[in-house]
Amino acid sequence: MKLSRRAVGTLTVAGLAGLAGCSGSTSFSAEYATTDTGDTGYEQTGQREPTMTRTFAGQEVNVTNTVTEYRKEVQLSLLGGSSDVGVFAAFTSPQVEVAGQSFNPISDMDAKEIAEQFQNRFDTMDGLGEESTEQVDILGSARTVTKFSATVTVDGNQVPVFLLIANFNHESDVVVPMGIFPQERQDEEGPNIRQLMANLTHPA
Repeated sequence: MKLSRRAVGTLTVAGLAGLAGCSGSTSFSAEYATTDTGDTGYEQTGQREPTMTRTFAGQEVNVTNTVTEYRKEVQLSLLGGSSDVGVFAAFTSPQVEVAGQSFNPISDMDAKEIAEQFQNRFDTMDGLGEESTEQVDILGSARTVTKFSATVTVDGNQVPVFLLIANFNHESDVVVPMGIFPQERQDEEGPNIRQLMANLTHPA
């Protein structure tokens, strides 16, 4: 079974891109972040550069963000088969400097606010709740990773999932690595998502 891209795929790609409706004749571009998938079973499925134009400090600013997405087919007992509900995305957004001011709304958001933005933007996610926080070594520093529980709709079925989200500044970008996986596969996919975060490279 294939997971509808309105369910999880759009949560990671369109959702993250939508968060960055920030700032912007001046242009700012983020550098891609990628990861070494190792033996996790995840495969890179695409890279995108969503660009937005906004007015900030009286100037029109073009902002180019990046998203690198990875997917994995996992077995789900609820569906009686496999679905690509295992998703990892590495999102980056540039810090914008206009008229002597730096600006990026994502850098001021915590993981809960980012997760709530996903829930508000897409009707395929319900029941969002914060579970715990932990430290994961990402890009040379210990980063706070927040775990959330939720449900997403897959082929008309409500599938309980966990989300792992981090949000931090690195180089001149804001970096948001995020993973979504079924709760019933947390013993396998939880460590896989943490490994993908730990293997992150930026700039790619």
